[in-house]
Amino acid sequence: MSSTRYEHSLRIEPQRSRILEWFLMINFSGTVLILFIVFPLLLALLLTAFLCGYLYRLYNHHVLRDTPSSVRLLVRETTGEWILHTLDGAERVVTLSPSSYIHPQLIILILQAEEETFTLPLLRDAIPADGFRALCVRLKVAQGEEKTA
Repeated sequence: MSSTRYEHSLRIEPQRSRILEWFLMINFSGTVLILFIVFPLLLALLLTAFLCGYLYRLYNHHVLRDTPSSVRLLVRETTGEWILHTLDGAERVVTLSPSSYIHPQLIILILQAEEETFTLPLLRDAIPADGFRALCVRLKVAQGEEKTA
């Protein structure tokens, strides 16, 4: 077990990610193209309408961060506790799921509150480089501690 005595709290304040924005747009455009190639016109139009609604929801929640349940701030205290602040002003103590994903360009945090689960995709352009690096290190150290425990 490592000591948290010398650790500083970590504040993650996600911003708009251009990479995620382009990723969503390109993937949805490709999906719509495939729909019109594979399905009859009427069915493709219907499925495209559903996809556009879903794209709107994803874009507002993960890119613009305009929905009430969007993550505004995530803080890891020196005690090891994660505190999540959402746009609606709510503050929740959350636990980090072991199924969170770490990659040099992308971190996907899956945070579990009492009744809710929050997914926070963080690309390199969503937070400052030093914050991204510090979060990667904290998560890898935490994973290492879980494996040895």
